[in-house]
Amino acid sequence: MFVFEDIVMIGDRDIQKVLREADQQQLAKALKSVDTEVQDKIFRNMSKRQATMLKEDMEYMGPVRLKDVEEAQQKIVSVIRRLEDSGEIVIARGDGDEYIN
Repeated sequence: MFVFEDIVMIGDRDIQKVLREADQQQLAKALKSVDTEVQDKIFRNMSKRQATMLKEDMEYMGPVRLKDVEEAQQKIVSVIRRLEDSGEIVIARGDGDEYIN
């Protein structure tokens, strides 16, 4: 089962596809409670301007209920699943399969 923190298993190009599809407000909420590894993966795959704007959104948002953060994370995971189901992205799972682009 894919959870939001598993974003670190997605390749950079595929993360960029997810970011183009994801709602930025939902993304800001979703990133509020995750560790820096996940946040860094997202910020690395954005332009500096986009990353700065997202960080500012997170900062100005203030405290957010955990329920709202989890809902936002689920929405982002839904985008990831939809893109994976349509074959637009590949998620590297620990199943021993190797993929070559």
